[in-house]
Amino acid sequence: MPSSQSSNSPRKPGLDRLFHPVAVWVLRILIGGVFILSGFVKGIDPWGSVIKLTEYFTVWGWNLPGSLIACAAFALGVYEFVWGCLLLLGCYRRVSVWALTAMMAFMLPLTLYIAVASPVDDCGCFGDFIIISNTATFIKNIFISAGLIYLLFFNIRVGGAFIPYIQWIVGGLVTIYILAIELYGYNIQPLIDFRQYSIGTSLVPADDSEEDDSGTTTYEFTYSKDGVEKAFTIDSLPDSTWTFVSRRLTGGEVISTDGFTILEDGEDVTADLIDPDTEQFIITIPDIDNVDLSYTYLINEFNDFITGRGGSLIALINSDTAGLERWKDISMASYPIYQADPKMLKELARGHAALVYLDHGTVGWKRTLSSIGYTFVTETPPDRLIPDLDPDTGYMLKLITAPFVIFMLILLALDHSGKLLAWHISHRRKLKSKKQ
Repeated sequence: MPSSQSSNSPRKPGLDRLFHPVAVWVLRILIGGVFILSGFVKGIDPWGSVIKLTEYFTVWGWNLPGSLIACAAFALGVYEFVWGCLLLLGCYRRVSVWALTAMMAFMLPLTLYIAVASPVDDCGCFGDFIIISNTATFIKNIFISAGLIYLLFFNIRVGGAFIPYIQWIVGGLVTIYILAIELYGYNIQPLIDFRQYSIGTSLVPADDSEEDDSGTTTYEFTYSKDGVEKAFTIDSLPDSTWTFVSRRLTGGEVISTDGFTILEDGEDVTADLIDPDTEQFIITIPDIDNVDLSYTYLINEFNDFITGRGGSLIALINSDTAGLERWKDISMASYPIYQADPKMLKELARGHAALVYLDHGTVGWKRTLSSIGYTFVTETPPDRLIPDLDPDTGYMLKLITAPFVIFMLILLALDHSGKLLAWHISHRRKLKSKKQ
């Protein structure tokens, strides 16, 4: 651990009794680690941050452009991750503490409001990785703020892992790393899937005889008609004149495929559509108003491809009956289209429109339609199309992370070897001067 360094600012004798280098390093690691984790999970899944920010803005009555919300989601993940890393490493010792303190000056009263008013189910601090209550979030922020206040006085007195002359390189590497992760997660799919329907999850509904005796998971479905919203159970869904609004867990726990529901004319047809004996493509469109109509050509190509292999393609769209009929007319769809809960679709795959590959009812991979070129589909050999479309997010995460870690370790080694060399030269000069 680096030794403490004196600050040019005057010291106050009363505060000196509270100072200890170990306390500074412990707070750096704890607080920096929290911000690194928070920024990393937001960076992994920027669509999740977009969804959560949209929830806040909707509650407050703010109608902001989607592009602005996406920029805010990117900036939030980068801000937390970069300044968290710099604090933990002891870089920009004064500015890093002030940057995070300024953020907490905004977040502390905000989370107090959320804890009291509870406008959303959870604050989204750690995305879908860790979900904590609004009250727990506020208490967490109290401890973080107290630690940052301590560091405001003493962080400058303790040296960091890198010398000040190269800390800008550290900041640059950290920023490039989290931006690469965010861009991949936004344009293709999150590199780590913390959601319910992750890779390897079977979407084949369980038989009633296989239900757990500890309790059945139940949902409440909300529909609207003529401006009136009404809740229904799965056994009493209304006819097609009602418009699907949302789905809410009312009993039991969310496990495996519980809640994955495909509706047709108010009836649950999931068991009839998810085929455990063949391959399938699922197209997810959580908001029909935000989807690019040029995707219709791509979807038709996928339908021709998968049906030629003996499989099938279905489209799950969040819209009313009129919207579904309009999509059928515009897209000239030769594939079946069904209504589904927008929250469920966003859990299944991120993006305005996405493609999910099911291998015998199990999620094999998923990716946004915007990341797939039309010519790629038409020119790739049929036997290579499915494996070539697989983003292999685990491999990509290693591919992005490994160079970052290697560069940081090399930089740290060069930095400390430079210090060692300088000390060695200085020591030899002192010995030489003594001999003379």
